[in-house]
Amino acid sequence: MKNDEEKPLGFDEVDVNHLFELLHHNSDWVWEVNAQGRYTWVSEVVTELLGFTPQEVIGKTPFDFMPPGEAERVGQTFGEIVAAKRSFSGLVNRNRRADGRIVVLETSGIPLFGPDGELRGYRGVDRNISTLGERVLQLETIYDTTPVALCMIDRAGRLVMSNKAMMRLLNHTDEPASELQVSTVMPDCWSQFETDFTLADKGWDIPSSEVTWLDRCYYTQPVPVRDASENVVGLSVTWVDITRRSQAEQKLADANKVLQQYAQHDHLTGLFNRRKMDECLIEEITHTLQKRIPLSVCLADIDFFKHYNDTFGHQAGDDCLRTVAKTLLSSRLRSDDNVSRYGGEEFLVILPHTDKAGAVTVAERLRENIHALRLPHSASATGYLTISIGVATLNSDQTCPEDRPLHMIASGLIHHADTALYAAKNQGRNRVVAAPDDDQRDAPAHPPTQ
Repeated sequence: MKNDEEKPLGFDEVDVNHLFELLHHNSDWVWEVNAQGRYTWVSEVVTELLGFTPQEVIGKTPFDFMPPGEAERVGQTFGEIVAAKRSFSGLVNRNRRADGRIVVLETSGIPLFGPDGELRGYRGVDRNISTLGERVLQLETIYDTTPVALCMIDRAGRLVMSNKAMMRLLNHTDEPASELQVSTVMPDCWSQFETDFTLADKGWDIPSSEVTWLDRCYYTQPVPVRDASENVVGLSVTWVDITRRSQAEQKLADANKVLQQYAQHDHLTGLFNRRKMDECLIEEITHTLQKRIPLSVCLADIDFFKHYNDTFGHQAGDDCLRTVAKTLLSSRLRSDDNVSRYGGEEFLVILPHTDKAGAVTVAERLRENIHALRLPHSASATGYLTISIGVATLNSDQTCPEDRPLHMIASGLIHHADTALYAAKNQGRNRVVAAPDDDQRDAPAHPPTQ
């Protein structure tokens, strides 16, 4: 049957001639295809658009008039539409005319169903948008092929649009984007997008964020998409893979942590070093003066350590320092107590919230634990390694001039502990001596004898 004698599906005989007159002289090309996608009826406008007569078009598919690459691209999209049995609009596509020139059409269509509910085909229109269409197709190509993942998410959490990079990100390269629910596939991200919708509704800027998905780290930047009435209908989201940068930052953080470890700890014993000890002592003195609570320090020194080094060698001396440090740390100290290597064979123990009596008790336990190691030392009166300890306390009832620098108070406290340590050495070593409560002299420290 000739094209002008066939009637579009679903039309009655009434006014059919008038209808054909409208269709054949319209600016848009009207057509129908069957369930296999082959043209069963086309208006005569096709000759103006493609240069083919209706009889040359009937029985062919739309993809027969497209360049191969375009036919593959549009065919995949149209296959998704047919599978969903839904209407569509704004499908931009390139077509090759009979004279070889390219024309860009915008296609829209609706599904046609038989009495049994089965899909019988599609009825639609094509409009020539060559002037604008080439630009649209170029933008679509850029959007689809850019290595950065791009997508649009509607308010229901449906992935309305996505490029190839986005589908690879989601690991759904074979599944139509329109069938994906972000709220289901990426529930953690969806909760953030819901917050972004709220911000967009209020007219506020949406901040960027970093998210982790399938062991990759992404920088995301959502931008609100509005309709003609300025209502927010979706979010256009850019996903930039920053996994390498994140890994590099983590390596840098780990390196900084190691450097900080070196900067704050003694390389031989692993205890806090003198620099960190100064910081901790200043901090604890600040708390003491603010909260009116006592603070004590214990300055411990290994007895006759030079003789120990000369007798057993410096390697044994280093092992001895490490053993003493480990023993001091394991002497049932509290979590906020601080043990540091003050220098050489001296160790400082900072005891927050501790008065003189409590500090002496702790110091005696430290001394006993070192003696219990039973490390042979011929210069010691006991025949074993021992330590002497000086104790000093900053009491809560002591007043300090408001203009006195904290580091001066810290220096004075250690000076009193050093003076008590000197006394312990002079009294025979292997003992604990506490500085008197009223001992506030600022005389130079006495270097303790070995």
